[in-house]
Amino acid sequence: MAGTWDASVNVLYITENGGGFKAQKLRIATEFDVVAEIEIGAQLNGFATSHRLVVTVTNLTTGVVTTRVSDQTLTPAGTIRREPIRVDFPPLVANEGDLLRATCSYRVTAGINTDYSWGQSEPAIAER
Repeated sequence: MAGTWDASVNVLYITENGGGFKAQKLRIATEFDVVAEIEIGAQLNGFATSHRLVVTVTNLTTGVVTTRVSDQTLTPAGTIRREPIRVDFPPLVANEGDLLRATCSYRVTAGINTDYSWGQSEPAIAER
């Protein structure tokens, strides 16, 4: 939970393409998503003009890394902002049994104020 002047990634998880739940397994050669459930405190959100999420999925077995960026403009509001940010990834290139993990950095810009957060998913396994 974010403080009033803070931004936070509360949960980060890998999911099937368009899915709404954490995936423990991902199908090889299938697109997938990473979802960050973010929160921006009311004071920071009162001045927030943009946020940027950088998501990296690492194949822990082979060391292959894929990165995607989501930049969005925000309209300031004096309330807590809670929302999921979904980042699309291309078809999974992996071997059966490879272990995958998503990590992210999150930045909120609010006038002269900037706040950062980060997140890490639970691992998922590649399958045929």
